[in-house]
Amino acid sequence: MERKTILKLVLWTIAPLIFIQCDSPHFYQEQISVQNNWDKDSVLNFQFEIKDTAGRYNFFLLSRNNNEYPYSNLYLFTKLTDANGTTYEDTLQYYLAYRNGEWIGTGNSLKELYLLYRENVTITDTGLYNLSVRQGMREKELKGIEDLTLIIDKISSE
Repeated sequence: MERKTILKLVLWTIAPLIFIQCDSPHFYQEQISVQNNWDKDSVLNFQFEIKDTAGRYNFFLLSRNNNEYPYSNLYLFTKLTDANGTTYEDTLQYYLAYRNGEWIGTGNSLKELYLLYRENVTITDTGLYNLSVRQGMREKELKGIEDLTLIIDKISSE
C-alpha cells in the first residue's frame, strides 16, 4: 500500500474519534460561579432530576478557592428539597487548609477540593430535586471562593 493511502486511512479512522464527545462520568454536575465574592445573601441553587430510584448516589461539592480566601475552613448552609417538597437542612463545616496554613486540594493559585456532602443515598421518589447552598461565614462578602460545583455520582451495583 502506498504511504499516502495508509495516511488517509489512519486519518479517516482517527478523525471521527476526535469529534466524539465523551460522556461525563458523573450522573449530574453543575458549576455556579460566585466570582471571588460570595455575598451572604446569595443562594446557589442546583436543580436535578432523578428518574431511577433503584440506585444509590454520592453527593459532592467541589469548592474552588484562591489565595485571597482568608480562612482555613468554610461553613455552608444547605437545604435539599426532594420531589415531594420535603426539605433536609444541614450546617456543614469543611476544612480548606491545614493548621500550618497550607491549602488542601489540588492546583496552584486556584485550589480544588472535593467535599463529601452525602454518601450512599437511597432516593425513594422520582422527580425534580433542588439543593440550595449559602455560605455560612461571618463575612457579608466572602472573598476567595471562585465557584461551587455539585457533583452527583450514581453508585454502580456490581
